[in-house]
Amino acid sequence: MFRLQVLESVDSTNEVIKRAIEDGEPEGLAIRAYCQTGGYGRQGRAWKSPRGGMYESILLRPEVEMRELPTLALVVAIAVRRALASLVVDDQARRICIKWPNDVVLVDGTFPQTNAPSIKNLYSKLAGISSEVHAGGICVGIGVNVEPPEDAMEVGGKNAPAYLADLGFGFTCEREAAINAVGDAVLHEFEPLYRRWCDGGFAALSGEFAEHSMLEGRFVRMANQLGEVVCEGTVRGVDASGRLILRLKDGGAKAVASGEVHLL
Repeated sequence: MFRLQVLESVDSTNEVIKRAIEDGEPEGLAIRAYCQTGGYGRQGRAWKSPRGGMYESILLRPEVEMRELPTLALVVAIAVRRALASLVVDDQARRICIKWPNDVVLVDGTFPQTNAPSIKNLYSKLAGISSEVHAGGICVGIGVNVEPPEDAMEVGGKNAPAYLADLGFGFTCEREAAINAVGDAVLHEFEPLYRRWCDGGFAALSGEFAEHSMLEGRFVRMANQLGEVVCEGTVRGVDASGRLILRLKDGGAKAVASGEVHLL
C-alpha cells in the first residue's frame, strides 16, 4: 500500500505530506526522515527531532464517515504498539502500552500496582502520534524514540523519554538500519488495521486498545486545553467512537472525547 521515501533531513515530514495532499498525491505516500528541523506533534506541540528517532508521516484519503475520523489516531497507536512490541522480547513487550488518546509509553515494572512509589515515574514516552485533516486528505505523523541522540539533545516534552535501545533493540545493526526496521514495522502493522478500520470503523478495534491501555482501571482527572478540570473518574475502556469512558464517583458514566489525562 505504501510508497516510501526516506530523507536524510527535512523541516517536517508532516509538512511534506501536507504539500503532497495539496498537489493531489494519492493515498499511500509515506515520508521517513532521520531528523527534522521543525517537527511537531499533537495540537502543534514542538517535537524535537534529533538523530536517533524514527520520524514518519503518511498520506491517507479514507472513504469513511466523518464521525470515524477522530478514531484514526487510536488505530495508529494500536499499530505502533504492535510494531514496537514485535521488536523486543516478551517481558519488555508487555511493558509497552497506549496512553489515550495516542501516545505509546513504557510503563514501570511496578505498574499497575496502586502502591507504586510515584505516579510521575510510572511511565515514560516511547512514541507520539498526530493526525491532521488537511485539504481533503489526512496527514498522520509518527515519532518513535529509537536510540538516544548522539549529541545528548533531549527530545523534550512533558514526559521523560524512553528508547527502544533501553529494551535491547538496535545493538546488532547500524543506527539507520534500526530506525528503518522500526519504520517498516509500523507500516507493516498499520496497513491491515487501516483497512479493517475503513471497512468497519473503530468498534472492532476498541477491545485491543483497552487491553493495552495503561489507563484501564486507573483513577484519572481530565482537563481541557486551558488546564480546567472537566471531570474525575475511573477509566472503563473506550467506546466505538474512541471516547474514554469514566466511571464517576456518583456511579454515573461519562464519555470524554478530548482532553489531558492526569493520573491520580
